[in-house]
Amino acid sequence: MFRLLPLRPHPSRLSSGLRSLSGNVSQAPAAPPRRLRLVTVAFALFSTGAAYTLGSIYPIQPLALLFPSPAPPPIDASSPAGAEYTASLEASLLSLPYLTRLQRAPDAKDWYLTRPYVSLPEERRVNHLTAGVLRGPGKLAVPPALWAKRDESEAIVIVHLGRGLCGHDGIVHGGLLATLLDEIMARNAIMNLPERIAVTATLNVSYRAPTKADQFVVVHTKLDEIKGRKGFVSATVETLDGVRLAEATYVLFSHSHINVLQPITMFH
Repeated sequence: MFRLLPLRPHPSRLSSGLRSLSGNVSQAPAAPPRRLRLVTVAFALFSTGAAYTLGSIYPIQPLALLFPSPAPPPIDASSPAGAEYTASLEASLLSLPYLTRLQRAPDAKDWYLTRPYVSLPEERRVNHLTAGVLRGPGKLAVPPALWAKRDESEAIVIVHLGRGLCGHDGIVHGGLLATLLDEIMARNAIMNLPERIAVTATLNVSYRAPTKADQFVVVHTKLDEIKGRKGFVSATVETLDGVRLAEATYVLFSHSHINVLQPITMFH
């Protein structure tokens, strides 16, 4: 008599099937919920928009220097818009907290405030570089404010540098800074020479950082020494926040025959 035996799967086939099933399960990732995907996309869009907006309002410094925002050309000083711009800038200069602190300092009585070139005759002003040619909106729009020590040993000059004074767009030309340093440091020396007439012997400028246009800067000069007919002066150029932009040393020379030159009423 025959007996029916129960069917048993072959062991090798059973283990192979289990491995195949296990592999298929592990390789099939669970799909993320639809809500999670929407949140992720929304967050990415928000982050991108926020980064773009903040970058436009507060651009990264190197990018702002390399790719400045476009600016219109300087406006005509004699136009109504030019007159309005100049008056607004003049009011801003005289109300600067930096200048207010100087005027309220404990030693303020030892200093006086003056404005450069305000008494320069018109026939001389029109052909003068800083008082005439470079004067106007977008350039040297208003006369600087000069806070000078009464013994003429030191001076602090606040000057606005417009967008029309650039070499690289948005960056004030280094030669313009050197010109201002030459004139401001010359005053510090000339005020201590009997002839009140002299010429530049040497001017050495070390540039420490790019000077962005359309801002007020502070030039601080100190008389180091008067030696015979030579005057030695040092100076710094900084932002209103104290960022060092340039440093300079200067030697002025008064020759015995230099009186053939006309004195310039530089800062009176």
